[in-house]
Amino acid sequence: MTVSQPTAPHENRVHGLDIFRSLAILCVLVAHAFEHSKLPNEIKVFGNLGVLGVELFFALSGFLIGGIIMRLMDQGKFHSFADVRVFWKRRWLRTLPLYFIALLAFLRFDYHGRHGLLDYPTYYFFMQSFAGRIPEFFELSWSLAIEEHFYLWFPLALLLWYRVVRKMGPAIVLSALSFVCIAYAFRLSQPIFSDWKEYLFLIRMTVLSRMDAIMFGVLIAAIKHHKPLVFAFIRSLTPLTAALLLLLETWWFVYSPHMLDSRAIQANLFTFQSILCALLLPWFDGLSGRHSEQSFFTVTSRLSYSLYLTHILVIIGVNTQLARFGVYDIAYNNPFILYPLYFGLFYLLAWVTYHRIEKPFLSLRDIPFSWRSSVQAGWFSLLACVFLIFLA
Repeated sequence: MTVSQPTAPHENRVHGLDIFRSLAILCVLVAHAFEHSKLPNEIKVFGNLGVLGVELFFALSGFLIGGIIMRLMDQGKFHSFADVRVFWKRRWLRTLPLYFIALLAFLRFDYHGRHGLLDYPTYYFFMQSFAGRIPEFFELSWSLAIEEHFYLWFPLALLLWYRVVRKMGPAIVLSALSFVCIAYAFRLSQPIFSDWKEYLFLIRMTVLSRMDAIMFGVLIAAIKHHKPLVFAFIRSLTPLTAALLLLLETWWFVYSPHMLDSRAIQANLFTFQSILCALLLPWFDGLSGRHSEQSFFTVTSRLSYSLYLTHILVIIGVNTQLARFGVYDIAYNNPFILYPLYFGLFYLLAWVTYHRIEKPFLSLRDIPFSWRSSVQAGWFSLLACVFLIFLA
């Protein structure tokens, strides 16, 4: 969520995209919850959907960011480096405050114990999984590293190509080719993996390997913006796209060892999955329904970034407290006790972090900088940082 997304006013929300985003985060939450307690293998296998959840996030992020940038270009607000800086400001106010607070929380309450503030310096610059395996710490941040690098480099690439060709369509295509080539060059530089987990860490979770993932969502946004008839045609093919994605997920989870026999499969698996996820977007984008600020999908969509960043902290905290109060064996081994506890606290903590951290910083995006507004938006975040640094 990313799992991150631009927050639009109520009247601009798209019901189908809220559903899309909600499905993505729920896949991730279920995957990590299913790593705990005792479940039959027939149910536990659905935890593999966490992989799909992140891919849905990548596609949606590209679709939303691509749409924003193209609208800005139409308005003459994306033709200079100064315009790119404005774009970065809006993105970073959306993503960075909660990320750094979550990072501090993981440094204090990680599974492996307390860490020093400088034990993992690469995480402060989103370099933890740039070209190699992410450390066994705050592992879910790998997807955020991919998103942040995309937000950094894609606008620059698009602006560069636009200045060369002077047309939006070719500039988008050339930017997409640039990112796809970077990803393929990295993957083809790797050996054929014989270990499934090593393959996932180095191919699925590495920035240079996944620079194309978000790009496919951008291409769908470009098609919507410039070729609405093609966008409608893609929507009409949704049953076929969904069937292919279902087959891919089934084959993957049932026959995953066979992937290790082929360089072609290893190099193309996640690209193919990303394309299929992106091709679902036109259908969800056109999905209408009664919109309510308090509906499950709207709330889950709005809280998705907070849910993504904080849910592992909830799992750590719950498991620790169950052991502390001597009820670990009773509660942990009973999914009917553990999972309602997990999910209730997932949403409670996400609600707090969204309203106290995310939302105040979002209010700064459309106003001139001032110390007063910054203090008003950031006082809770500052107190949280002080607590995590000095008191926790």
